[in-house]
Amino acid sequence: MKKVLSFALISVSLAGFAQNGKLWKKTTISNKSAVEESKQFLKNPSLYALDYTALKNTLQGAPKSTEYVKSKIIVSFPDSNGEFEDFRIYEKSNFEPALQAKYTDIRSYVGESVFGNSKIYFSVSPLGLSTMEMHSDKTMDIIEPYATDLSSYVVFKRTDDKGIAKEFECKLPNTVKGNSQNADSKSADDGLLRTYRLALSCTGEYGAWAGSVANALARMNTTMTRVNGVFENEFAIHMNLIAEEENIIFTNSSTDPYSPASTGASGAWNDELKAVLMGTTYGIGDAKYDIGHLFGRSGGGGSAGCIGCVCNSTNAYNSTYQWYDHKGQGFTSPGSGAPSGDNFDIDYVAHEIGHQFGGWHTFTHGAEGNPSQMEPGSGSTIMGYAGITSKDVQPHSDAYFHSASIRDITNYMKSTAGNCGVNTATGNAAPVANAGADYTIPKSTPFALTGSATDANGDALTYDWEQFDLQNSTTANPTATKTSGVNFRSYLPTTSPTRYFPNMTTVLAGSLFTVGTELNVEYLPNVARTLNFRLTVRDNKTGGGANAYDDMKVTVNAASGPFKVTVPNTAVTYAGASTQTVTWDVASTTAAPVNCANVDILISTDGGTTWSALATSVPNDGSESVILPNIDTTTARIMVKANGNIFFDVSDANFTITKTELAVNDVNKKSVQVYPNPVKDVLNVSNVSSTSSYEIFNAAGQVVSRGTLATGKVLVNQLTKGVYFINIDDNGTVVKTKFVKQ
Repeated sequence: MKKVLSFALISVSLAGFAQNGKLWKKTTISNKSAVEESKQFLKNPSLYALDYTALKNTLQGAPKSTEYVKSKIIVSFPDSNGEFEDFRIYEKSNFEPALQAKYTDIRSYVGESVFGNSKIYFSVSPLGLSTMEMHSDKTMDIIEPYATDLSSYVVFKRTDDKGIAKEFECKLPNTVKGNSQNADSKSADDGLLRTYRLALSCTGEYGAWAGSVANALARMNTTMTRVNGVFENEFAIHMNLIAEEENIIFTNSSTDPYSPASTGASGAWNDELKAVLMGTTYGIGDAKYDIGHLFGRSGGGGSAGCIGCVCNSTNAYNSTYQWYDHKGQGFTSPGSGAPSGDNFDIDYVAHEIGHQFGGWHTFTHGAEGNPSQMEPGSGSTIMGYAGITSKDVQPHSDAYFHSASIRDITNYMKSTAGNCGVNTATGNAAPVANAGADYTIPKSTPFALTGSATDANGDALTYDWEQFDLQNSTTANPTATKTSGVNFRSYLPTTSPTRYFPNMTTVLAGSLFTVGTELNVEYLPNVARTLNFRLTVRDNKTGGGANAYDDMKVTVNAASGPFKVTVPNTAVTYAGASTQTVTWDVASTTAAPVNCANVDILISTDGGTTWSALATSVPNDGSESVILPNIDTTTARIMVKANGNIFFDVSDANFTITKTELAVNDVNKKSVQVYPNPVKDVLNVSNVSSTSSYEIFNAAGQVVSRGTLATGKVLVNQLTKGVYFINIDDNGTVVKTKFVKQ
């Protein structure tokens, strides 16, 4: 098949590579060079030249991941922001030993960040370098060849990849009879890395596109480096290509044992792959592999052939699900573009292999009756249909599995049917997750869920809150009036144990719903209903991650709410250190069953990114006076949050605070004296009545002390050293000054 190429102006100057592992150099524009087919969509690409020979020489010293020693090989890789990160490198082969021994120039590696929590999975071969850099605090970064002559590489965020997805279809039966949900939900928590033997075949069209058996293996290795990286992180599963791979890689479509894509991708490849792998013609046979899969060049389809069939050699027809339960019948083939790149690897291959390991579809754009339909529309995780329906959440899948998929796949891999791999103890203890208590909240009101977790190994944990409500055929997209089913999409795990519902950007915009690509993907209910949530905690351990979960529920009370901040709600300007009144609509939240007696009042001075308290546990009566911090900002917001509950609201617009300079002797002009200043233990206040009161604020505007001035003395020995403000209310006359605590 003819390879489609476009051309771009690329300049590569290899001169000036620094020593000590500085392998990369930014390119400049000068000459024409053919661009890789899967990279033609990138606009304003960030291009680097790589000293590939130096990289290969460096990698020769990397220990194998199975040796459990601390690697001394450090390699630096650029990210999509133009910054470099150092990684400690280990070899992590995707080949059985005999295959790896023959193809020594096709390798796979994993790297652990030297100073952070990132991981990088990458492959090298005569076709160049391809990476997948996974972060705990931002989206995935990808490095791939940009020029076909390997003179330049492109670095981009996975979310920048706008490759076409609409022409792909997973062709498992779209109506599932029965429900196989296992109430005994499991996680990857037993400290075992499960290694399975993968028989990965390809059509003649795929092989011809690759150019040779060796190049096809290199392409497969690149794909499986990414797939294994995700499966190791989510399930502690690794797959190795079998030693007999060369026998099932075909480079001629006229002589291969597979139908043309027009019929093969419609389902014929399922049976044809089984025949190739089960028989002896190609030297395979069921005893030599645990899972079989086929890569095609075109056709726009994928099918695992069954769900939960890894390890199964019986080939028995399952009349309930209308498929054959056999381990060797999965295939993946793109609809347009090349069968390579992160979209092919994550959206398609990981999806179909996920089915083979027991994962059901998680989307809800169509009713299948399966136990895992918990994502709005097309979904955004691997077992969804991101970007290929008329109800898309986003253009492509994020590189992780929904908690329902973790349940499905770990249930299967731990079962007798799916546990045929080689199990290796990792020494990695699973985290312990705590989702917290259940709550009742008012309707049409934002809320925040905060969990916690511990980890015996001290690993850097990530947290993922997901709604865990099964969609059924009578419920639809997220709306305010749904009484069952899913109303909130899944987002990438983060290092924060808190998730806002809807996301904070939506809250700051004053909206009750979040807009996706083709539907609303989050919606606050305005009717009575129960929302079930699952907190999944991952330790992201290299070489076999572990995870744990905990569940909680939120009950929406239709007789209360919406709970809303009413003042400030416009773009007003206030003086720093001034006293202002915050008001809100209590909306029956003090009554049962919400029972919110007190609230906390918080301020953000950076547009809602961070928050600090102005007042805590004040009565939920709709009004409270607070003293603003004495700073300059144009992006201040107020949050009123339930104390002892999870609901809150934020003011609708940014307001401005203008810093006010207060001299220490300002109060002396009003005859009130405050001394000594600086002070160590006791602050004296004179020329005020015995009924006067005071409040002390720190530099952030938080109240740290309050009381009366009956004795004219204020104890400050409990305060830490620093600058403070004291407001003195003398029968309605308020004076202010600042003092220094020594």
